[in-house]
Amino acid sequence: MVSTIAVVGSGVAGVAAVQALRSEGYDGRLFLIGKEREHPYDRTALSKTVLCGDKSHPPLLLPTDSIADLRVEMVLDTTAVRLDVERCELEFDNGSSLKADRVLLATGARARAAAIPGVTLAGVATLRTATDAYELRQQWHPGQHLIVVGGGLIGCEVATTARKLGLDVTILEASDELLQRVLGRRIGRWCRQRLEELGVTVRLNAGVAEFTGTDRLTGVIDTAGEVLSADSAILCVGAEPETMLAEESGLRCSRGIVVNASGGTGAESVFAAGDAASWPLRTGGRRSLETYINSQKEAAAVASAMLGSPVPAAQVPLSWTEIAGRHIQMVGDIEGAGTFVARGNLEDGAAVLFRVDNGSVMAAVSVDAPRDFAMAARLVDAGLHVNQDALSDSDMELRKIYQAARREAALT
Repeated sequence: MVSTIAVVGSGVAGVAAVQALRSEGYDGRLFLIGKEREHPYDRTALSKTVLCGDKSHPPLLLPTDSIADLRVEMVLDTTAVRLDVERCELEFDNGSSLKADRVLLATGARARAAAIPGVTLAGVATLRTATDAYELRQQWHPGQHLIVVGGGLIGCEVATTARKLGLDVTILEASDELLQRVLGRRIGRWCRQRLEELGVTVRLNAGVAEFTGTDRLTGVIDTAGEVLSADSAILCVGAEPETMLAEESGLRCSRGIVVNASGGTGAESVFAAGDAASWPLRTGGRRSLETYINSQKEAAAVASAMLGSPVPAAQVPLSWTEIAGRHIQMVGDIEGAGTFVARGNLEDGAAVLFRVDNGSVMAAVSVDAPRDFAMAARLVDAGLHVNQDALSDSDMELRKIYQAARREAALT
């Protein structure tokens, strides 16, 4: 009988798991353990509304009244330092311990470190926690020069926000285009052009050789040897799954805690979800997905499995961002085999780019087209065969294309 469940990690995966467990009818003790002092909050707001000052604090994932309604025992400002997988017992940095019937590791990820000379200088930062955002918001002022190291999602979001605040911004991106991994080269190039229109300087095929200054950052030497003046710099070079607790407990890890499609690890009573988990993908392979929506879906699958009713949920990457004032949504991996089909024109406004392989829609990226994206996501999720000419015809509703594809699939 499951009477005590401990969830380690108070991010979106941990909170979603707590909510799902109660929805599934679990009535026992339920602990939510977080290493930050703040109550669980929406981390996706940090690089946008919190950093620019539109919101003083990120939205809470679990308001106070919800904590009471869910009967969650909150343990904040506490780090789990040891997990005995055989006894299903956790030990914490304050010397206390907790024995449970099930443990969920939703430990999230940390900002990837960079072994660059001068990286410890004041003025060189990362953005991962609410405290990081508060400190940056206090330090940044109009007219200052910010170097953003890395042109992925967070780097481009931060660059957008910093320009809103009046900073001079330069992005240094090591590859030959922005955002290639998540949005593909075509959309990445379009985003770069929009950022440049905002006044952001983008340097491709460029990295940092050294951060310079005595006590505080004053400049950056790039990999071509050019010296750039800088009042501050922010490292946006990706995230690393927080797997130390899992590794030290003997669980298998490979760029994340390796789990099955229900979140199960090699230990019968230990599960993992969210950024910390290397989760199976619908199209094969596995990885840590690092998205809000996938974390929620993984948490729901884990909740069922922890209560003895596993429902495998191989994932399709699904996320969104806001860059240069444009709302961008993506489903699946846009880079891959097949052909690209465009619906609409990015230069004219809303548009969707599809990747189609062997007649099936494998991925899609939309810009300012939420209604079309909703149907695009359903096409990707179902793996349906489509007529590519119809897909590119903006006058034909995607809903009708989806319905036609479903009818055809039912006949085969």
